[in-house]
Amino acid sequence: MMTFGFSTLLDLLSWVIAITLGLKVVATLILLNVSKEIWDRPGWGALLWWSSKITPLIAVPCVICIAWLQGMTDQIWIFVGLMVFVMVAVPWKIRQRRARIADRATAKSIS
Repeated sequence: MMTFGFSTLLDLLSWVIAITLGLKVVATLILLNVSKEIWDRPGWGALLWWSSKITPLIAVPCVICIAWLQGMTDQIWIFVGLMVFVMVAVPWKIRQRRARIADRATAKSIS
């Protein structure tokens, strides 16, 4: 399905998918080794957290486009379902993070 040359639109989309999902994997592995307090502070932890959430929003439409360009109608519906999941899960995780930061700020102001 994916090709990794440098001359066609399929090649470009394949590279975009590989790079964004690779970034997601690296960011996730780093974040799993540190506490959530570091995720929420400004700096590299927050940057990695955001990159782990934004990269699927870039990669999945590219996968849908590759499937469409190659005429894989069966896979398009699977990838559209994946995109719906991503469009629900990412805002949900962002709301959880904001609530966690607000709770932490409230707990600090009380004590």
